[in-house]
Amino acid sequence: MKVIITGGGTGGHIFPALSILEELQRRDHLLLVQWIGKKGNLEEKICQQRGIPFRSVPIRGWPRKISISQGITASLLAISIIRSFQILLRFQPQIVIGVGGYVSFPILYSAQMLNIPTVLHEQNSRLGMANRILAKKAQKVFLSFPLAENLPEEIYPSEKFLITGNPVRHAFLSPPPREEVCAKLGLNPERKTILVMGGSQGAHTINLAVSDMLSKLEPDEFQIIWITGHNDYEKYKNLSAQSKVSLSIYPFSEDMADMMSVSDLLVARSGASTLAEITVLGKPSILIPFPFATDNHQEYNARSLENVGAAEVLLDKDCSADTLLPRIRKILTDPIRLNNMSNAAKKLAHPLASETIAEEIIKLVFSFSNK
Repeated sequence: MKVIITGGGTGGHIFPALSILEELQRRDHLLLVQWIGKKGNLEEKICQQRGIPFRSVPIRGWPRKISISQGITASLLAISIIRSFQILLRFQPQIVIGVGGYVSFPILYSAQMLNIPTVLHEQNSRLGMANRILAKKAQKVFLSFPLAENLPEEIYPSEKFLITGNPVRHAFLSPPPREEVCAKLGLNPERKTILVMGGSQGAHTINLAVSDMLSKLEPDEFQIIWITGHNDYEKYKNLSAQSKVSLSIYPFSEDMADMMSVSDLLVARSGASTLAEITVLGKPSILIPFPFATDNHQEYNARSLENVGAAEVLLDKDCSADTLLPRIRKILTDPIRLNNMSNAAKKLAHPLASETIAEEIIKLVFSFSNK
């Protein structure tokens, strides 16, 4: 089977795509794949690390305000569509899989113009601008959540949409033993562990709160794994030497399954991918939604966990050391609550999302091959 995967920009788009790719490769050992993204983005780096063939298009995000930059962006879009046609005609994929991000639009649009089957994955409860256009001609749209909007049936027939949950990589479904991961990461397996992360791009508000919190901690109160994101890493990387607790600081990590699996509590943003990983592992969490997410979807995501007792929500505008630390202490020192939060999170998990999506993709390819 020959497939193109397109999307990227953030780990929230990339890692679900890798999960789908893993499942397709497990079912088809002769799978040929190309990833279409943007040069210099995270997806290029990850494709290089994993040996996935990568091609780029020069598109950039569409400016929301009317300005001269819209004309430049329109020109880049036109160039990207022309390049997409060239890629498609040369590679001749049997299906194109879109996982989100503005970079996915040109190749998906071009594939639809060439009558190549396309499928989309929408992570949020409302279709993004690109997916709203592309869903009209896509063969299938996979959803992480039920849509929080009513779409016209004559344009978006309901049978096109399938709630699968958000795919997670296989490493999250069967993480190694705690002792093994703790030895690998230099952690004490007997001590409570907190993982702080703000997504692949980091989160300034969370990082500032954690840095201010360090001086308020008791010696060896708990241990912290802190993913700062690349932008803030230089600013905070030397705090480990001054900390009264065990503190491991990283700019980014691809070993998130290991880090999350040994953590007793997560402090994180509430993107769909992060929540999928949290629920599959059954991890209690304090969620701090990104306040500028489109349609405020991160708060909506976070509230869905809070409403069932799986998480506590702290809004970004209220996030500081004085508000975060008491919440951490209250949860970590209550084993009954930790257990209840874990069980509640597991009930929201969709561990078979990747399998379901892979099955649907293979069925579509088979049906189009027989036409």
